[in-house]
Amino acid sequence: MTVQNATVPGQSGAVDPRRWGALAIVLMAVFMDLVDITVVMVAAPVIQADLGAGNAAVQWIIAAYALGLGLLLITGGRLGDVFGRKRLFLAGVAGFTAASAACGLAQSIGMLIAARAVQGAAAAMMVPQVLATIQVVFPREERPKALGLYGMVNGLAAAAAPIVAGLLVGNDVFGLAWRSVFWVNVPIGAATLVGAAALMRESRSPRPPRLDLPGVVLVTAALLLVLYPLIQGAELGWPVWVWPVMGAAVPVFAVFAWLQARRERGGGQPLVPMSLFRSRSFVAGLAVTVAMFSSITALFLVLTLQLQQGHGFSALRVGLTFLAWPVGLAVTSGLAVRLAATAGRRLLAVGAVALTAAMLLLIGAIAMAGDDLGAPHLLPGLLLGGTGFGLVAPILVDIVLSAVPAEDAGAASGVVNTVIQVAGATGVAVVGALFTTLLADSGDIDHAARWALGYTVAAFAVGLALVRALPSRARRQ
Repeated sequence: MTVQNATVPGQSGAVDPRRWGALAIVLMAVFMDLVDITVVMVAAPVIQADLGAGNAAVQWIIAAYALGLGLLLITGGRLGDVFGRKRLFLAGVAGFTAASAACGLAQSIGMLIAARAVQGAAAAMMVPQVLATIQVVFPREERPKALGLYGMVNGLAAAAAPIVAGLLVGNDVFGLAWRSVFWVNVPIGAATLVGAAALMRESRSPRPPRLDLPGVVLVTAALLLVLYPLIQGAELGWPVWVWPVMGAAVPVFAVFAWLQARRERGGGQPLVPMSLFRSRSFVAGLAVTVAMFSSITALFLVLTLQLQQGHGFSALRVGLTFLAWPVGLAVTSGLAVRLAATAGRRLLAVGAVALTAAMLLLIGAIAMAGDDLGAPHLLPGLLLGGTGFGLVAPILVDIVLSAVPAEDAGAASGVVNTVIQVAGATGVAVVGALFTTLLADSGDIDHAARWALGYTVAAFAVGLALVRALPSRARRQ
């Protein structure tokens, strides 16, 4: 994506006076999107009982959304370059709102999964426009603060999903049970449409790129080859076909990378410029992003299933227990934004250490409490985890993008968006499969939860090791 200067059309050198209002609107859409990735975790037992769904079907309710989103994010960004980012954002919000209503009306598990896939595809039209809007609307000196707010929303959404779902399902709002977690998007989506129409300004690439359809097909196929067997494998007892199907993704990704590089060398506009990956700090930043965001999604999936299925927590009680996470995040996120320019890498390292320690605290609490496990046992680990993530989420995206040359900033934003979304989907798939397999083998849900949370310990430790390759501070290009 090519970005333009932060000026108002027709007013050379003037900064858009509505930029902060527009940011609030687009961040509302980001929050709605990220909550919807995981909101069905808390509602899952009620959905299973009402629609007669199995564990694999519930995983597909989560994965269908994340897959539809992750597969089309970069395409959505390119379409915004061509047809206008405001136009694509409005279309995406409208589609997302309509698909949310369809989810709320679903009468079977198949209808719900299909509606979730459409919902994710619509989100893929609106989400890529957010970072592009920040790049276009905000002058260079204001972008760190705007990106910090974007990161804070990313961090809050993971914890907010169980809270929102718990309040809605636990209180059976309007007698809608699990359907309320989808219907709530309708008034929010309508408000977002009105606000975006009034406050966002239109922007597009001065040289609209041609959509790389072969690239879209290849990357979609490669991701499907990874995610489908991961999700289905656990439910089917890991049949032999799972492993060669996942292995087939490797050559497909290789062909995709080769074609993208050839297109770039020939002066074309690839879906993903391979030149981005020549920057060690950019690659390391993406790896840190995968470690962080896949682990957060997995953490709340495991704890939600464990507390509801193993310890009889209501949806509301789960949501209230998880409140400790956003409280911790609120304590440190403002500090992270203020100090990112001078101590970015050190803050990421401290945050990763705190997250690793928090996961160990949670594992220890589960082991010691046993059948008596309650919210007080989990609160210290959740509070520490939120505190650590508050040092990571608001500044990670800014640090990764600031290491990229200005001419590649738009394309890099699309890649980072995709990595965040696909990391969440992969975390759900990998840890969900691990949790399901361990539970089936041992019959002990606490044992399965402890070992599944071991993934988060390893991932955060890897993230800490990779932080060394990042720039010491966010250097503006």
